[in-house]
Amino acid sequence: MDEELGSASVREQLIKAGISELENHGISDFSLRRVASGCNISCAAPYKHFKDKEALIDGIFDYIESQMNLLFDQVAAVYFDPKTRLIEICIAYIRFCIANPHFRAVLMLSGRRLPLEKRVGDLMEECFPKMEETDRKDRGYVIRSIAYGSALLIESGELQYSDGIIERIRKNIMRELEE
Repeated sequence: MDEELGSASVREQLIKAGISELENHGISDFSLRRVASGCNISCAAPYKHFKDKEALIDGIFDYIESQMNLLFDQVAAVYFDPKTRLIEICIAYIRFCIANPHFRAVLMLSGRRLPLEKRVGDLMEECFPKMEETDRKDRGYVIRSIAYGSALLIESGELQYSDGIIERIRKNIMRELEE
């Protein structure tokens, strides 16, 4: 088996193969042996990069979260108004999920707080500092529901992905941000 790739690329290969493994088999039937086989490396090779299968699974979740947070940071660098930033981060989340449907599926297995949840919560505080916390959380929940639901509906084919749909989603989120 070929193990001549540099450590970073083998590690990344393991993470990408692990994403597929999680998507196909879930956490309970996750197999390091299948992941290694998918990378065309020995079954011992993953242990050079991850302590055990739980460490690889954590590495997978960290990788996906870091990709999503990198995207959110790029959006935040472009939009300075907190409401616009919130809308565009939600749109970026939807586009990210459409481009990487396997990432969304794997994140849902993690039981972790999703990156969008933290961003929306933080931005809702910026947008509505004087609003009652319960009301602010309720609105944030609705906004996240729009983003999560839209991504699922587009992925399932119930909504056709287009600029028009993205604009309608943007308007629905804007409606939740009206004072």
